[in-house]
Amino acid sequence: CGERALFVFERWRRDPGMYADLITRSAYYALVREHAPLEQRLAVLAERLAQAPAVLDAGRLNLASALVPPEWVAIALRTVPAGARFLREQLPAAVPDTALGRAVRSTLVSAAAAAADALDRYAAWLGSDLAPVATGSFAIGRDAFEALLKERELLEYDAPALRAFGEDLVRETEADLAAAAKGLGDDDWRDSVLRFKQDHPGADELVATYRAEMERSREAVRLAQLATIPYGEDLVVEAMPEFQRTTYPYAAYVGAAPFEGSRRGRCWVSVPDADDDPRTVRERLEGHPRAGIAVIACHEGYPGHHLQLTVAADHASIARRAIRSNLMVEGWGLYVEELMTELGYLDQPDTGMLRLKDLLWRAARVVVDVGLSTGEMSFDAAVTYMVERAKLEAPNAVAEVRRYTQTPTQPSSYALGRRAILELRGRARAKGWGMRLFHDKILNAASLPPALLARDTGLE
Repeated sequence: CGERALFVFERWRRDPGMYADLITRSAYYALVREHAPLEQRLAVLAERLAQAPAVLDAGRLNLASALVPPEWVAIALRTVPAGARFLREQLPAAVPDTALGRAVRSTLVSAAAAAADALDRYAAWLGSDLAPVATGSFAIGRDAFEALLKERELLEYDAPALRAFGEDLVRETEADLAAAAKGLGDDDWRDSVLRFKQDHPGADELVATYRAEMERSREAVRLAQLATIPYGEDLVVEAMPEFQRTTYPYAAYVGAAPFEGSRRGRCWVSVPDADDDPRTVRERLEGHPRAGIAVIACHEGYPGHHLQLTVAADHASIARRAIRSNLMVEGWGLYVEELMTELGYLDQPDTGMLRLKDLLWRAARVVVDVGLSTGEMSFDAAVTYMVERAKLEAPNAVAEVRRYTQTPTQPSSYALGRRAILELRGRARAKGWGMRLFHDKILNAASLPPALLARDTGLE
């Protein structure tokens, strides 16, 4: 497996966030994963949280200042306190008022409070002791990056070829944006985008606006018979947990676990933080223009991630239910944006312009992914590129690049996967397959890398 390429990187010595995330995310997922009654899940969680101080102590011993990237300390300094607040404030409120819930409450609340205190001490240590001496790099190096491409995603690209692919797609999309802007009477597509960004929901209506668009896109998929919607699926749209917003500035999808009985997915919508200054609030909200929310709804929900991952989770193969290729998952999400445009759902001029702008963002990700992973691009240079070339809002560009440093090859998977799925669709059309047949076949193969997907569906 390509993950072997990262063994020598020793992330456990570099990433201060991974120790705290084990605590915060285990608590969050205990609430939302419906594999057992909630009271039982919380009782087990109380036992796990009792181990939190020891986990953080191990983190202090394992982390090597010469290896820890300053950017990863900065991420942890935002996520760790947010995790502590989650344990203190939200977790106790989730305990059900039942006989079993009341029985587990005191143990859980005590363990959560102790874990939150440990997180606060850890955050203080990060700021006072680790941050001043952290001098490491997040770059995994060209060899490891290319090994991930070849061994995990079964791609033949090397780093220069992948960068060239991204640069070509950036130029091609910029040309499409320029043409679209002329159709709107603008000399520069950036002027069009800036105008559309001014029309956005307020912070208090953001989640409701996304929820309405999810329902609208689900009905469109059903009426158009694009693919079979699994029985019993459900999609909850809610505000993104605070501890996740540091690296996800727009929206994200969290599917049901592969072996969970429920088929309830979640779309997280990133809302401004309570301590954001007015300019940051404005810039964050400008990242959610009304005309573009429909595009995100298609990508994250129907017929995007929620549909694809819900179908994959029902596969008979244990391996296929558990293993996911970023190329298929993210490629499918980007592919359906184009599909829904072709079908007329996203073809309004303002929405179409914003979809192209989002395609430019995914193309720019490829260039930045290669640069960050190989060490040829600094964090600040990547942020500048995303702001100036892809026209991301400054605070959102910072959050995006933070995530890119932690997920090598994932930022490239959107554009690469889209290209692979479009190639498969061309072969399917040559065979005379209809649209629903093609979609059902690749969805029912689960989340395979496209190279295996072609073989599995007879589209080699």
